[in-house]
Amino acid sequence: MNPNTRPLPAVALRASGLSALAFATLVFPAAFAQSATGSATAPAPKEEVITLSTFQVTTSADKGYRAGNSVSATRIDTPIKDMPFSISAFTEQFINDIGARELMDIVAYAPGVTSGAKEFTQGNNRYSIRGFDGDVTPQRNGFVGNRYVDAGNIQRVEVVKGPSSLLYGQITPGGTVNYITKRANYQNFALVRQQVGSHDFLRTDIDVNHTVADGRFSGRVVAAYEKGFEWAELGSSESMLVAPSFAWKVTKNSNLIVDAEFYRRNEDPLVGMMPNLAVSVAANASNFPNLSDRARAQAYVDVGNLNLGFIGYPPVASTFNYVGAGDYRHSDFDSLNVEYNIQLGTKWNARANYGWNKFYLGNKLTGLAEFTITPAAAYLATKNRFDYVAELRANPGTVLADPTKTATALMTRRKRLEESFGHSNSYQAELAGNLEFGGVTVKPLFGAFLTSQRSGARRRESSAAPGAGVLNQNTTNTQHFQPWNYNDPATWDRSPYYDETALPFNNLRTGKGTDSALYGVLNLGLMEDRLILIGGARYNKTESDGANMLPTLTGGNPVLDAPFEATKTTPQFGAGFKVRPDVLLFASYSESFFIEERNLTLFNPAFNPAIATNAATNPVTINAPALPTTGKGYEFGVKTDLFEGRVSSTLSWFHLERQDRVLRFRETVSTFEGQQFPTITRQGTVDESEGFEFEITWSPLDNWQVYATYTDMDIRTTKATFPTIPTYSADPAVQAAYVAAYNEAVGLILNAVPEGSAERLASLWTRYTFTNDSMKNFWVGGGLVYTGDKAQRTANPTLFFESYTLYDLALGYDWKGAGAAWSGSVSWKNVTDKTYYPANQARGLPERVVVSVSAKF
Repeated sequence: MNPNTRPLPAVALRASGLSALAFATLVFPAAFAQSATGSATAPAPKEEVITLSTFQVTTSADKGYRAGNSVSATRIDTPIKDMPFSISAFTEQFINDIGARELMDIVAYAPGVTSGAKEFTQGNNRYSIRGFDGDVTPQRNGFVGNRYVDAGNIQRVEVVKGPSSLLYGQITPGGTVNYITKRANYQNFALVRQQVGSHDFLRTDIDVNHTVADGRFSGRVVAAYEKGFEWAELGSSESMLVAPSFAWKVTKNSNLIVDAEFYRRNEDPLVGMMPNLAVSVAANASNFPNLSDRARAQAYVDVGNLNLGFIGYPPVASTFNYVGAGDYRHSDFDSLNVEYNIQLGTKWNARANYGWNKFYLGNKLTGLAEFTITPAAAYLATKNRFDYVAELRANPGTVLADPTKTATALMTRRKRLEESFGHSNSYQAELAGNLEFGGVTVKPLFGAFLTSQRSGARRRESSAAPGAGVLNQNTTNTQHFQPWNYNDPATWDRSPYYDETALPFNNLRTGKGTDSALYGVLNLGLMEDRLILIGGARYNKTESDGANMLPTLTGGNPVLDAPFEATKTTPQFGAGFKVRPDVLLFASYSESFFIEERNLTLFNPAFNPAIATNAATNPVTINAPALPTTGKGYEFGVKTDLFEGRVSSTLSWFHLERQDRVLRFRETVSTFEGQQFPTITRQGTVDESEGFEFEITWSPLDNWQVYATYTDMDIRTTKATFPTIPTYSADPAVQAAYVAAYNEAVGLILNAVPEGSAERLASLWTRYTFTNDSMKNFWVGGGLVYTGDKAQRTANPTLFFESYTLYDLALGYDWKGAGAAWSGSVSWKNVTDKTYYPANQARGLPERVVVSVSAKF
């Protein structure tokens, strides 16, 4: 990709989006009308019965919010009530009723799941599941998915709990999310949905499916255009989705499915994160003239690179947006999947998959997301900066406005363009059997997987403060704009423009890698399927290398990373026993792995302090390959499917461990030139999550559905490899201050809750459909999502978001007329207009109302 490539501007997006929707609206319904015979379903030839592949989920067993089957936990279509694992599945009706626009709107209701969104160029599909998050995108039909996912193309969502690398390769110990897209099927229909809402919201969805040749060929197009909620200062967004798919029944026993998805999301400008407050607590004489205070500050850095001066948000309006008027975030995601399924005799099925994925994210962003605070000299004459931080956290508005305590509160207006891009090709082959030997059901699965990916990252930014009095329009490409003063809103100038492509590069990287795996799973049913045993293992191999391309801009050669290679075998076992046909007791054990970092910085064991330090012949530190970050976990639970499915529930207790997360330490080493303080990376960390989850789908009446969850966890770092306490000072008082702060920092790290995790979560959604004559076909719905205190920042383990509860309400009416099934609804989101933050780098949406009308022909 050309370094100066820029994505589609908003006007072009709007035009292309409307054109695509117009095309889908006109062409596909017209085709449907030409061949429709009045039947909603095109019949198959009498000698052929159209059946789904064993690898595709069957939705015929779904009833309202109760999902009958799942493919995500075993790769084959299996009743959820018969799986000895915790799985949450969300049906299309549930997705529609809650008014979901994005994937996170859906999985927020799942037990143990909360947002870990990083935004910038990482998207918003990052989750903390059972206390663990990571830069792992969700699965799309079992393959790597996208970092932004529009709900318009989601048929179903399944959340698999626990470290299940057996089927999904690199994931975190908490589990993974797999969303199943809308694909061509053997029905004829055309659906159009129009939505309007508060904050200038507008959305159009089209879903057209058509089948020909007696059901042998089917095509489907899902398309959507959305003008997002404009609730913050300057922030606006537009997105377009086009997702065609095609199904061909090649022979009586085989079919071919091709599906693609093209998604464009333009935020012009974006809504930036809420800026934090930051007080410099760097251990230098300027910040800490007192030696004991300086020793304390140094200990916090040495132990785990802690920054206790990074704290919460200043008092500003909930609509505050620090970005510039010319800023943007443009996100492009394209994917293509080809799947061939074939039945081999009466006992075996096979499939082959190919997946292609491409993405680009570009983020032009003016300003740092923090106000840098300088305490007043008069305050520091009697107290230190840690005292100031404590007062600022307790009462930020008062302290910031008090000139005897605060000298300046400034936001650096750095100019920046951050880009990430890449593509991947994935291949998969699987063979599944369904055998029986003397009353024992045997369902083996064998698979092979290979993916190759290439990626890149570019960053351009200014690096120097402007001179005093220099006008913003006169700053150079290397200079920031003039800073904003928190206490003087007149300085909050968002209008200056700059050419982001003219900024100097400070990061230019490329990378490539491959992941390959062989896996096998055996599913046994004994005692007339009362005893269910599932076990398997996966052999994983990952290889990668990268390069720093910055030197090439000045005629130099790329700086190549050391090639990285790791292998890992991950087993998984589960057992379930039906004490009665509708009650299953289960237990499971599984493992996972994830490549967090590829290289460690370690002390050079051959370093000789008696001779001069030399980067080539006598370096202080060396690089070494990192171990994979691994996970393991076990759980015990009970599943019910009582009263013919009216009460479907899962209660489980789990224990998870994540090992070898990387920590950074500033350590002391004596050299020929004197003391040096290199940053050393260490593994050996253990993070644990233990708790229970409860999930229930309950239908008290045929026209009343309830879905509810509750999660309670204890999430902590329980082990880390710390360096030996060094001798910081010969002064006993100063050394004592250092040791006390060092031990305090160790305690903070060992009890830290991982960033983005909340220990208590709950959700509820219910729908009641009226059946009496006067209110017949009306329905009401409502629910809540509760998130407990959430860890905000790894660098400051004392920092948490306060708990919050979001309430939603909905009212709908369904009717038939003019040859169509109609549906209308009003959704009221965030009823109490709660200001909340899903993650440290994300903003929650305010109160909003959406009116929706749809017709299905």
